[in-house]
Amino acid sequence: RSIDTMSSSDSSAARRWPFGSGATSSGFAASTKSARGRGSRYLQRVVMVEGGDPRTLSGLEALAAAPGDLLIPTNDHFLSLVSRHWSQLAWRFTLTVPPWDVLERLMDKPSCYRLAEGAGLRTPRVFVPDVPADPATGRMTTVAGEDAEVVRTRCLAIAARTGELPMIVEVVPGRSDRCVGVSMVVGRDQVPVVAYCVRRLQLRLYASDSRFVHPYELGANVYCESVHDDEAIEAATRFVRAARFYGAITVEFRRDARDGGLTLIKVDPRVVRATSLSAALGLDVPSALYDVFTGTARPGAARPAATRSYPERVAWMWPAWYLHTVGQNRGRASLTRQFWAVAKNAHRIRAFAYLSVRDPRPALADLAGFVGYWGASLRRRLSGTMRRSTSALGIATRGLRRRWPAR
Repeated sequence: RSIDTMSSSDSSAARRWPFGSGATSSGFAASTKSARGRGSRYLQRVVMVEGGDPRTLSGLEALAAAPGDLLIPTNDHFLSLVSRHWSQLAWRFTLTVPPWDVLERLMDKPSCYRLAEGAGLRTPRVFVPDVPADPATGRMTTVAGEDAEVVRTRCLAIAARTGELPMIVEVVPGRSDRCVGVSMVVGRDQVPVVAYCVRRLQLRLYASDSRFVHPYELGANVYCESVHDDEAIEAATRFVRAARFYGAITVEFRRDARDGGLTLIKVDPRVVRATSLSAALGLDVPSALYDVFTGTARPGAARPAATRSYPERVAWMWPAWYLHTVGQNRGRASLTRQFWAVAKNAHRIRAFAYLSVRDPRPALADLAGFVGYWGASLRRRLSGTMRRSTSALGIATRGLRRRWPAR
């Protein structure tokens, strides 16, 4: 996911987006100046949108260069906004998401699980209040936090707003590498025209220490590879038909360590960061979205089963957050072994989050955020060391100040 929202008016643009093959688009809307995709060299227009829904919708409509331009929301905020205002935006754009009466059931986790159970899928047990955790997007889940105090504060804030504490979901036993995500492009007839599976790769840090701190974003994937899992694809196909969904979607399962059963974990009804792996597999989700929703047929698009013949063990990585994960857990395990575990498989990594060789700026913006975070952390640490009276650096600093006092 390299952008917040994009529209495109020509067929060649769809084949060169940063999260697909990498090259151009006609417009870009962002709700924050830190959005990575703002720096893409291929953007013709950038529209900053902020404020309430009316101002945001006006900003989105300003992107429409011609009737029927394709609009792809790539984060939850724009996803729910476009879906809620589907009728209004459909006059100007070709939309790749369904109306809210369909999407709401996927964004609401209890409803999503009920849909899955109705389609014959296995789901975790859940206890949940009847209000969303994130009122802006309608999601029943939100980022808990990186430490116990932040988690407690956010839980109490939800309780103060809703009168209920956050939902409780059964933990499905199994290591992270037992998670299988099915990414699909689904036509308006609920038939997948692209479908492939990825498996999360186990970080050595996570495997070696039960006290592992999990610093990256809720549900975020930092390292994965392509696999074949026909059972998962068949289950995901049943789910999208039951939900009457169309567009880009990733359905994530975990195989229960107790019996190997495939259990639904979550659904992301949009493109995700690891969508860039699709181009390396020869499937290219952004191009498929354009072809399916504009009526341009690609060779083989009418044969959904053909999409299962893609190479296995082609890997994807999110470098900035991988380094952040390692940095947050330094001292818990051998960093040399962790880096070696990745280095020896580096030849299999064919795609990276936000990175296109032809358009490196979004990836550089992502890396700059990582450098800024750890630079600020290092400055705070040095400042604390310099203030300590017993540290060598603190003694040297005071000596320099006595020798050359400020004037």
